[in-house]
Amino acid sequence: MKTTALLTALTAACSTVLFAAPKETLAVSEVPNVNQLQVFPKNIARQHNGTNLFVYDKTSQRYVATEAAAAWLDEDPVTGWSVLPGKQHYLLQFTEPQIVTNFGLSAKTNNGSLSLYLADQPAAPGDAAWNLVAKNVSIEALNNRHFKGALNRTAKCLLIETDIADPSAIYSLYVFGDKASASMSIQPRQQAVDLHALGEFVNQQTAFNVAGLYANSRVTYANSPGSNITWQRAIDDNPESTVPIAPTTAEAGMVIRFGEAHPITRLSVQGEQAAKGTLDIFLLSQAPDAGQTVGLEGIAPSVSIKFDGTSARASADIEETNSVAMVLRWKPEGDSAAFTLHDLSAFSNISLTDHEVVGTPDAIASNDDPDKDMKKDGTAGDGKESKNVIAEGPSGKEGKAPIGEGPNPEAVGAGPGFTPGGLGFPPRIQRNPVSQ
Repeated sequence: MKTTALLTALTAACSTVLFAAPKETLAVSEVPNVNQLQVFPKNIARQHNGTNLFVYDKTSQRYVATEAAAAWLDEDPVTGWSVLPGKQHYLLQFTEPQIVTNFGLSAKTNNGSLSLYLADQPAAPGDAAWNLVAKNVSIEALNNRHFKGALNRTAKCLLIETDIADPSAIYSLYVFGDKASASMSIQPRQQAVDLHALGEFVNQQTAFNVAGLYANSRVTYANSPGSNITWQRAIDDNPESTVPIAPTTAEAGMVIRFGEAHPITRLSVQGEQAAKGTLDIFLLSQAPDAGQTVGLEGIAPSVSIKFDGTSARASADIEETNSVAMVLRWKPEGDSAAFTLHDLSAFSNISLTDHEVVGTPDAIASNDDPDKDMKKDGTAGDGKESKNVIAEGPSGKEGKAPIGEGPNPEAVGAGPGFTPGGLGFPPRIQRNPVSQ
């Protein structure tokens, strides 16, 4: 297995130069346990959970496979696929009924709207089986956001009705339920599956984020205010939650420890569009203790990702590097502004054919506030069914009127991104589309 020269240098220096003592103001003696991290719900709109995506073909009056599934349901915040123009209906289908507490997306600027329906089984658009939960929400209002009020509905299918005249890329869908991310894990399948069973459009390269909470990774140090709980926002698969990384030169701004050693081949980052500078990433063969920063003077990064102020998203494919942790260092252009980290992903050689994400039956996300800096944002519900339709989207309150009958919420979050072409998608595989 190939490794970079950096790993040898880091291993040799670990006992002397690299690992500095914890700073007094940010010292943390231990990594948060699973119970402390129940506040972070798992995004279940992922192919590694068995979730699939279809689009309604008006001509055949059937749901058919869509290339968007490979980008919207993977773990990479940089891979995207454009929405079809006009009024379209996308079916998001789980393998079994789920408690749906919230919904959001991450997209390039779109000038249209979105309506959301839930049901127990697939049905044609307009069928009485669909339960309207949000109507005519501005896409920009949900960009890197989710509804403020919890939906709290049990469903196996979501119907996403888009109406966009001049569409652009969506990068990820986010559906939160009652499962806690830290209580999930990547496990070998009892029996390998054919990709036909997972969908026509699947990208195995970006299916599992080994830097995620569900992969047992943890942020063990950050040079920003907060705690060892709030630092986990950097890897919680929720673009609304962020962690600032202050500029540094000779030491780490953030340290992420992987759950186990992985041969890393790709790194993807979502920040703010206005960010200008370089995010250096160092892959380590030995992880520092919790609360410790890492001395970086004289050490070359594994990769440097540039941000030029035109896109919030950037990625890099690298030579396979066996790593147990990674370090981030932010070097801004011009002023000393911190880098606002929305999402961070690291990819290895884990295959959807042989692996899946599973959790314990009692792994339930909590709305409790384990840290005074964490906000109660409605991403984890109490499991009770709600009969109301959200009234005003992410900035409003719950009510009986559908969204769109009052003022639209303001758009917030990161600016436009881009649709990359580096990874590619597998060839089309013939399979039967989902029927009405």
